[in-house]
Amino acid sequence: MKKIVLFVSIALISINFCTAQEWFANFDFAKKLALVQDKMLFVVWEESLDFPYPITYTSNNGDLVFIDLSKNDNIDEVIWEHFIPVLLSESNYDELAAKSKDRGARYIAKLNDDSIKIMDVNRNILNLKPSAIEQNLSLLINNYSLKTTFLKQDLINYSNKENFRTSFNLGSKYIDFALFVEKDTRNEVIELANIYFEESKKHLAASDSDTKEVYTQRLALLSIKEDLVLDKPRRALRLLKKMEVSAIAERNYSLYSFLNYTTFKLLKDEKNLNLWQSKISEADLKKAELIFNINN
Repeated sequence: MKKIVLFVSIALISINFCTAQEWFANFDFAKKLALVQDKMLFVVWEESLDFPYPITYTSNNGDLVFIDLSKNDNIDEVIWEHFIPVLLSESNYDELAAKSKDRGARYIAKLNDDSIKIMDVNRNILNLKPSAIEQNLSLLINNYSLKTTFLKQDLINYSNKENFRTSFNLGSKYIDFALFVEKDTRNEVIELANIYFEESKKHLAASDSDTKEVYTQRLALLSIKEDLVLDKPRRALRLLKKMEVSAIAERNYSLYSFLNYTTFKLLKDEKNLNLWQSKISEADLKKAELIFNINN
């Protein structure tokens, strides 16, 4: 009953906010609606809109229109159609900065600047690529208006409890999600996956689980899978050759086999491809075909 009431409440919030075209000021409310609507978040630091905020937008007839986001409410409807817009309070900065301290200079610079940030519901930034895309709404929509239905349950699980399993599973799901986004966005989705993998490594290092070595190896294998999604089969092959087959844990062997098969498929090495084909499942054959297709 409580779940029904919560869902109805969120649905009503959705209707009211979308009708009024008001941006969220409360990140928790925005997150709940984003999970309901399967959308990414369109985030701007609140105080950055105290001044003129120029963005561009390509109209339906192909004209490039210049808009002041701090004044023009007409564009809000377009933003709401593709994202959940959020004004991020400066009071959130210390928490976000502390969480981001190990993510590299590029991530920190993006967090600190006043540009538009596309985030997932866990407040992790997706659009790190420095380019004209940053302040062009049409390009942002084309590259980052992502339907997150595929990720939903793992986003919820992670949101409810951050631990090794939830961060590991969400990172793994993001790799598969990268197969269905625009090519120009694929690398950034993989980088987002790695944010969760880095968190899972920290949880794993602090644990005394008897499966610690198995998952450490699995994380290394998933890194090779990322190379294949990004069309780097030669690098993947080099890393696979460094691994002793006898050292592959039984629970990881199917993934190891899939990686070998997919690597040789991308390299169009029929001889070695056939050696691995019988060792992988029908589902993995289809996934390998998908990886091949998006890179050819």
